Amino acid sequence: MSAPIPEASSEVAAGVIAAIVAFLTISVLLGFFMRRKAKSFEEWLVGRRDIGPFVTGFALIASYLSGWAIFGNAGLGYAYGWAGSWLIGTMCIMGTALCLVIGYRMRRYVALGARTVPEMLRVRFESRFVQALAGFAMIILLIVYCVGQYKAMATVWTVTTNTSFHWSLVATAIFVLVYIAVGGYTGTQWVSCFQGILLTVVGWILGMAALAWAGGPANIADTIRMQTFTKPGGIETSIPLKDYTLPLPAPEGLAFAGADWVGVTAAVLMFLFMATGFPHNMARFLGTRKIGKREYWMMLLILIVGGLTPLWIGVVGFAARAVWGDALMTVQYKPMYGDSAATFVSISIGGVPLASLFAAGVFAASVATLAGMVMIMATNVTRDFIYNLRPTVSSRKLLWLTKAMLVPFIAIPLWWTLTSPPPILSEFMAGSAVAQAGIFFFVVGVSMYWKRATKWGAIATIIYGLVLTVLHPNAYGKIFGLYHWGHWALALMLGSAVVYFLVSLATKPLNEEKLGTLFPKRKK
Repeated sequence: MSAPIPEASSEVAAGVIAAIVAFLTISVLLGFFMRRKAKSFEEWLVGRRDIGPFVTGFALIASYLSGWAIFGNAGLGYAYGWAGSWLIGTMCIMGTALCLVIGYRMRRYVALGARTVPEMLRVRFESRFVQALAGFAMIILLIVYCVGQYKAMATVWTVTTNTSFHWSLVATAIFVLVYIAVGGYTGTQWVSCFQGILLTVVGWILGMAALAWAGGPANIADTIRMQTFTKPGGIETSIPLKDYTLPLPAPEGLAFAGADWVGVTAAVLMFLFMATGFPHNMARFLGTRKIGKREYWMMLLILIVGGLTPLWIGVVGFAARAVWGDALMTVQYKPMYGDSAATFVSISIGGVPLASLFAAGVFAASVATLAGMVMIMATNVTRDFIYNLRPTVSSRKLLWLTKAMLVPFIAIPLWWTLTSPPPILSEFMAGSAVAQAGIFFFVVGVSMYWKRATKWGAIATIIYGLVLTVLHPNAYGKIFGLYHWGHWALALMLGSAVVYFLVSLATKPLNEEKLGTLFPKRKK
């Protein structure tokens, strides 16, 4: 089966613009509506701790899926074939379910005074240094992750409107700034719920439609089996796409998760840990109210349905490769390359309606994640640094300073994306995901359940994780002979586990009285 790669018509452009404007309008109105619930700095951070399971569940879906899952996964499937499926999210459902189990305990720390994820660590370990160090690590890793959100939005805008993506990035950055500043935590939580519903519906519709459009699973599998890998820029190789690993030559090949089974193992562990390791995911539980068993199972069902969305987007990439071959990997589509696959498929299958819906879905996923991360970075500075050092600073000053700090944390990744957009979005974002998974799954998630954890174990793990992050194969790892993505990722995640447990066991934990407050005995 073959079909021409579509060109965006004026009707498609108008429909996309209308859909995005409608999406942004609804989001901003929700933020303004919630403004009255965020008068103080603490309410701006965690709302009134009355958020229910429906809103929390879909907000978590929105922040977790991001531009990687609702957009970039199609690029992975398109560029790498079946080997790309390991980064598409084979463990998404298990990861989000684990996040729900662990993350719900954040409520206990909010009751003890925590208003941010690093502040939860201060409460857990009675250490302001741990809080500040965690805040610093989050800022570094989240800036990298924000880049992917910008590229996702820029690519959709460019493909559907035939214009430069620069203005779409600037407009979205301004929007994110406005609705976070207006609505605070409660505003972003409700807006993210709306966005989570939208992107889940869009992902399922587009994935199923693409499957039928490409002639069904059998035709897709047969067609991809006959194709070979093409590097961004149109450089063809003789390496077939038919297998679940893609044995690309060093050094660029070994920086990809699906190059061999070592990388595959690392990718599986990454997805298992990263949902809990993402600070912007754990922050979704800061304002959650107490829920019953039935509500808990409802939230889990929401996460299961949403967790399947990345796999449907991956199907879109496979379908595009079956229909168009490697045409999108040529310089004609630089710097978007295979990341543009899902947008072109949405135009081919559904014309204006589906292209508009998909564009709004990508903006929903990207903006939800971007907003959550920007808010975390801003509060890292004010709550985890400034307030940490000077608790006498007034709430009013902290609130306005936090809003001011939104600007640089929106601008820095925006500039990065404008000047050096990554060739394959999801592959780029996987680096930050591994680091967040390796560090914060243990330091935050496990620490809420393991009484023997110590501040020195947390400090050593954060430092170790940051050092290994710098040694990524595409950063400074090659200087030390570290070319293999799988070896790097396993060294970071498993090494963080070893450091965390060994250092904690070798150092003194909090006294029993304090631990009794953090780990109260269950009533019989």
